[in-house]
Amino acid sequence: MRTKKIGLDQVPGIWLCEEKREEEVRPPAQARLLRLAIEQELTPRQRECVELYFFRRLTMEETGRQLGIGKATVCRHLQKSKQRLGRALGYASRRG
Repeated sequence: MRTKKIGLDQVPGIWLCEEKREEEVRPPAQARLLRLAIEQELTPRQRECVELYFFRRLTMEETGRQLGIGKATVCRHLQKSKQRLGRALGYASRRG
């Protein structure tokens, strides 16, 4: 059985920034699972890239400038992050 994959930007109600919006106070189960995977599976630099690119909607160039790294490095961190999160969420969906 194949698991349907969703993009990070398709999960409603999950934000890494401190402010909480009303509709995001009780995120759905998928969002909670994704947040947990981000916290546990990614390196600090990968988390920074994911937050800036997916949640704050910066471009790869803007993300790189803010972190002091190149666009290619941001791209590599995002690719590794997607792999790690996909693997972690795949395991979680099989257990649940």
